[in-house]
This record gives sequence, structure tokens and C-alpha cells, in this order.
Amino acid sequence: MKTHTERWAFTKSELKRPRHLMSHDELVASVKFHCEETGNTLDAVIVYRNGEVSNRWADGTAGIPALIAELAAEDESPYNPDTHEAADTWRDVVVDEEGGFVRFAE
Repeated sequence: MKTHTERWAFTKSELKRPRHLMSHDELVASVKFHCEETGNTLDAVIVYRNGEVSNRWADGTAGIPALIAELAAEDESPYNPDTHEAADTWRDVVVDEEGGFVRFAE
């Protein structure tokens, strides 16, 4: 089995039972930016557990502008949309070819 190492975000409860987790599990990053028309704005962008940014807003709509994607990538505390728990613990993990959790890296 080929494996590689990735850096993943975990909630505290996920750290206890990581076996079912995948690289592309969806989390939500909060992005705050200044809009000339509306002032300060807060948006939610789908990001993946491995830190990659999707091209979708949290409501599923596609089309994330590059600046917003950059800001989403900088969010160190995305949250799990099912539990609303912050995924603020980052760990290096070994994953299989499909992106499944194998073990924590040493």
C-alpha cells in the first residue's frame, strides 16, 4: 500500500477516533473581508481536512474568487459543519492512496 503524509485539521473529538476520516472531509472556513458596498463581510467557504480550499461556498454555490480562497486557506480553525466543533488541532498524518487515515505521523 502506497502512503504519503499530509497535514490535517481535527476537532478534539475526531482526534479520539480518526480511523474513518478522509483527506477531503469537508470543513467550513470563516472568511472576513472588507467589501466596498456592504462594509465588513463574513463568509463561509468549504475547505478540506487537508487544508485545500474548494471552489464552493458553505451553501454549496460554486465560484470562490481567488482572494477569498486565499483568505480561506489562512483559517487555522475551520469548523465541522455537522457538529459546529472547531477543527483547530493540526497534526501530520499518514494517508493511503484514497486519502484515508492510516496513522499519525511521528
